[in-house]
Amino acid sequence: MKKHLITYIVFLLLFSANTNIATADTTSQKTDPSQQTGLIVPVTTETVTDTIETEPAPPPKIDDKDVIKFFSDSLKQQSGFPVIVNNVEVFRLHGKIASIEPEQRAQKTSKLLTEFFRSSTPVDSLIIVEGEALTAIRTQKDIIAAFGEEDAMAENMSRRELADSALARISNQAKKFRQETSGQNIAFSILKSLLLLVALGVVWHYLHSFFTLIDGWIQKIRLHNTSSSPNKLIQMLSPDHFASGLEWFSKITELFLKVLLIYAYLTTMLSFFPWTEDLSTNLLAFVLEPAKKLSNEFIALIPNVIAIIILIIITRYLGKFSDVFFRNISKGELKFGDFDAEWAEPTRKIVKIILYLLLVFLLFASLPLTNNRTILALFIILGLTVSLSAVPAFQNIIAGIMLNYTGSFRIGDRVKFGDITGDIVYKGPLVIRIKNLLNEIILIPNSTAFRSKIINYTESVQKNGHLSLELVLYLKENLNTETLRELVIDAALRTDGIMLDPKPLFLRAETKNGLFGYTLRANTKEVKNLETVYSRLFQNVQNKLQENNYNLS
Repeated sequence: MKKHLITYIVFLLLFSANTNIATADTTSQKTDPSQQTGLIVPVTTETVTDTIETEPAPPPKIDDKDVIKFFSDSLKQQSGFPVIVNNVEVFRLHGKIASIEPEQRAQKTSKLLTEFFRSSTPVDSLIIVEGEALTAIRTQKDIIAAFGEEDAMAENMSRRELADSALARISNQAKKFRQETSGQNIAFSILKSLLLLVALGVVWHYLHSFFTLIDGWIQKIRLHNTSSSPNKLIQMLSPDHFASGLEWFSKITELFLKVLLIYAYLTTMLSFFPWTEDLSTNLLAFVLEPAKKLSNEFIALIPNVIAIIILIIITRYLGKFSDVFFRNISKGELKFGDFDAEWAEPTRKIVKIILYLLLVFLLFASLPLTNNRTILALFIILGLTVSLSAVPAFQNIIAGIMLNYTGSFRIGDRVKFGDITGDIVYKGPLVIRIKNLLNEIILIPNSTAFRSKIINYTESVQKNGHLSLELVLYLKENLNTETLRELVIDAALRTDGIMLDPKPLFLRAETKNGLFGYTLRANTKEVKNLETVYSRLFQNVQNKLQENNYNLS
């Protein structure tokens, strides 16, 4: 028996040892991947601990009825139609009475309560009366409010409780309204309005005096601090410009403060009276809401506004600088290479146009309107319309620029456009004005003048020293050219306006219709009197030939 017991114990110990070894092998196989994959994993001294993942606890449960009740209560607070008296909500109505809708009931009740508030019926005379399906509030004569089962259920009350609550509100509002509209209170409100008006007059007077003082100080700056420097650029930065800016800012500030005073007086005065109290509130909201919105947008636009101001200032002073620069060139006080003084004025205009176009482009890019597709489309359509309609004007402008820079003529020059001869009296970006020999002012578009053949008599005399007048003579008989030359040249030299040097030329011309032709070319500087000189020359030559028995045909 003892042998069997010992054997049984040994067997049990061996079985336990084998079980532990198997468990250890299984654990090592799970935790050591190298034994499964054949990879060599470096052995570290860190201890690996297994973490036990636990499932999250389920959320607490709630009854669906409680959720529905919560939302239904919230909806009831916003449902119904308000009964409003003197801009104050007294209570709400929810159900129908017979065929009368709750909205119609609310309007009728508001009217009845308004009449009661304005009447002399004592507030203490209001009583609650019960019907089979309705509970009403009435005076000795009239019913002013009524409540049904739907009204009570919507407010989570009984009809009696709802009527008691409504009666308390009606009584409080009626007493308050009658107190505010009492003769004593109205008289006090009128007195406050008059006192406020007097205060407004005093503040207005001192405000006007203050800005008058500011204007006087600005005028002193303008009179006693003028720049005496001959430099035009320094004069542009003189205190006179600074004073003009201050004067403009002072007037804008004064106007703003006065409008603000009038607005403050009106809103405060209207709030004194119960009939206009709502108008005062609306007037205040009418200005404050847009002002708040505009102020927020303005704060967001401050960087763009600063950039716009800087761009305008830079463009303005660049324009002033270009004016001074090109006017000095036109006066001959400044030389700039081969730049002609005649080009100064049109160049000045072109530079200013480019500056302002660049300013408009930069301003448009700085404004938030560029993000609005509708505004962008509108500007594009407007730009295309203006561009297409301005094609003739643009052609004239380009032609005017070409005429200026080619030096075709100047104001005062005697010129000839086609069959028009006269003096230039005006050169503009679109047209030229010329005064012809009949003292008529003729307007010629720049594009037409640019395409025409232009003869500049004044420039011809300035560069060549003279103009040549050509006189063609026809005689019936063939005479000795030398004898005839002496007579004709002598007659030409005796003519006022004909130059002795260079001497007139007398040449033989072609025969025409059996007549013998001769050509006389005489020179003159009389640009403004070409017709007169030509007439005198022809008359003298004719007289000279007739004296020698030669007749012109």
